[in-house]
Amino acid sequence: MDLPPNIQLTKRAMLRWFALSFGLISEKESRSTILDVLDALFFFHFAKKQPSTNEILEFLQQQSKPVSDKLLRYHLKRLIDAGFLQRKKLKYFFAHSPYAEKHDLKAGFNHNVTSSINKSLADIESVLDRLSHTYRQ
Repeated sequence: MDLPPNIQLTKRAMLRWFALSFGLISEKESRSTILDVLDALFFFHFAKKQPSTNEILEFLQQQSKPVSDKLLRYHLKRLIDAGFLQRKKLKYFFAHSPYAEKHDLKAGFNHNVTSSINKSLADIESVLDRLSHTYRQ
């Protein structure tokens, strides 16, 4: 996905671009709750705090972006399933790499997300090989 220079001018534009490129939202989607949740998670990450669901809800309320508990848990689960977020003892934090500092977002992202991407690529290659073999017969 292209990264135009104007995307990097605002925090909101970068959050939207990240959510789009990571497949959390579609291009024409107008719902922005996931952006608010990501904003809260980044805020807590850089404050070096692992928030609970209630702390995230409180943060969003203070930002005048109230979210239902159910919707917040849905988005947090999507981020966990994608390998970007982890939960331990009712606290959330970005998945980190065992080979880097705990707060290194890039290393954590690369370690946890690229493994699933590499598996998907390997599966696609396998199917393409089988399709090639099927059509050659």
